[in-house]
Amino acid sequence: MKTNLLFGIHCHQPVENFYHVVDEAIEKSYKPFITLAKKFPAFKFSVHFSGWLLEYIEKNDTELFTLLQEMSASKQIEFFTGGFYEPILPSIPSPDRIDQITKLSAYIKKHFAQTPKGIWLTERVWDDSIIADLSACNIHYAIIDDYHLLRAGVEETKTAGMYVTDDSQHSLTLFPINKELRYAIPFQKVDSAVEEIKKTAGENTASILFDDGEKFGLWPKTYEWVFEKKWLKEFLEKIVADDTIESMTFDTFFKKSKPLGTVYLPNVSYFEMSKWSLSPSSFERFEHGEEALQESPSKLYYAGGTWKNFFIKYPESNYLHKRVLDLSGQRTSLKNKKFDDAIFKAQANDVFWHGVFGGLYLPNLRDNAYRFVIEAENLLPEETKALSLTHIKKDGYQEAKFKTPSLIAVFDEKNGGQLRELSMRDALFNYQNTLSRKFELYHKNLFESKESDNDYDAIATIHDEGSFQGESKNIHFDWYPKNSFVDH
Repeated sequence: MKTNLLFGIHCHQPVENFYHVVDEAIEKSYKPFITLAKKFPAFKFSVHFSGWLLEYIEKNDTELFTLLQEMSASKQIEFFTGGFYEPILPSIPSPDRIDQITKLSAYIKKHFAQTPKGIWLTERVWDDSIIADLSACNIHYAIIDDYHLLRAGVEETKTAGMYVTDDSQHSLTLFPINKELRYAIPFQKVDSAVEEIKKTAGENTASILFDDGEKFGLWPKTYEWVFEKKWLKEFLEKIVADDTIESMTFDTFFKKSKPLGTVYLPNVSYFEMSKWSLSPSSFERFEHGEEALQESPSKLYYAGGTWKNFFIKYPESNYLHKRVLDLSGQRTSLKNKKFDDAIFKAQANDVFWHGVFGGLYLPNLRDNAYRFVIEAENLLPEETKALSLTHIKKDGYQEAKFKTPSLIAVFDEKNGGQLRELSMRDALFNYQNTLSRKFELYHKNLFESKESDNDYDAIATIHDEGSFQGESKNIHFDWYPKNSFVDH
């Protein structure tokens, strides 16, 4: 019996990231992958590019953009939609979700002549609240992790296929990514990766992988491995030559197969994210518990925190997030496309969290987010009063917002009147965009010299990279919020 292979790549760069970084991702990852895959037309797969990245490619790399158009026309690839600027959907208001998804779907239809039926959920963050909105956007299926199903009580041996879920009379089909494949491709040798794919065979089952395009060339050591040592070429050759494997788009499988069952998911993301969102002390206790449960069936239900925990872990992230939400509430009355786009750009997920990925510690991403916030502020009608009391953070404390034609200053009652924001409106810059340097659990490795302990036949994944030995002298931690007017 054949194995149905559902293969997808997800490609994203933070909005207005350094252009040389985006160019490197295109040259080392996206373009060589697409160029090589096009030479194997029998290899059917799916792609998701965030809207901002597609716009950048359209303007700056017509060769790659044309390749994508040609592969769409030949039906070799299926485009997935998502929030245009890659927001975490459960973290933004319902109208914003719908408008961001609609914006990307319209772009894909215009340039690639496809109407997307599937959606890439940013960081696979799940919450039932999105189901009705996805239905309103005519989305039929979404990508999650097999971990999501395990958390919902599905048996470990029954995660290789579609499941359906519903909420308030709206239903959605879910495709779970196989964790073993996620760690095998492209890190194990080709034969081992293909054997992992072939472990799943059956009429309504599939080997499912939908993962970061950056792991094919941009992650450490992967360009040499994937392209110079021709891992991807050998992989594609074996897939198309193997009569027991049939690669197809998710849409094809969706139309020809039946769901394995119905499932109701908790609020959840992928397993690693559930650890990263914990405080360092909780993270450490969590890992000790994880080790203790290695041989226990109970490990399937072992869970960390949810994505929104990052707003607790990092108050700076929470303030920025609530600042954007506060402005978003004025979209309906303002009805200004420039205002909407500034809000949507500020909702991009990268700046709100930190783990192996995430960009909260990158000041350029925080500067960009505040730039979009100030752009939105500048499009609002002028205030009749310079000083107003607000509840931006929704935490039971007020903020005093002082707004003039040249600046915006926000003072926080919760922190004894500290200055939380000082934004110059003409420069689109927040001079109070600071971040307290916090202890992270990986700092424990700074004094250690250790090699990656992965057991793969090839190269380490980004999760297995070694420590930053010798960097301890450059690390400092802050014991207070780095606002202004702090009374010690």
